[in-house]
Amino acid sequence: MSSLTDRFVAPAIAIALIAGCSTQQVLTPQESAGAAPVAPIQFRVVPEESNPTACKRFDAQLFRGHTFRMKGDTASFTSASGLTNNMAQTSPGVYTLDYFTFGSVTLRAVVNVASSPESLTVTESRFWNCRWSAVAS
Repeated sequence: MSSLTDRFVAPAIAIALIAGCSTQQVLTPQESAGAAPVAPIQFRVVPEESNPTACKRFDAQLFRGHTFRMKGDTASFTSASGLTNNMAQTSPGVYTLDYFTFGSVTLRAVVNVASSPESLTVTESRFWNCRWSAVAS
């Protein structure tokens, strides 16, 4: 299976990331009446040094800028490919989104605005246990 994954599934995932495919594309969240918007937070992720070689295929796409926006109780995440998705608040100041799914491979983004500085972590934990992280720029 590993050989099959390396030859077919992984390159297909990389192509889909570059093309900007997503199964969860939505519009930017509606403005909540009376809530002041928070300035967009820009992130540029870098790979963890412990990432397996198979993870490198995602590095170039993930290195490009990502944007987090929050207003009131809604939050959105714009990936490097330009797709905007709503995020779910999983605990105070922490928002999560499975923003890219291709077959059984999922990239999960977690934004923590409760920490200082704000942080973004992107993970793929099913096949390769990949991890990328960033702090607000």
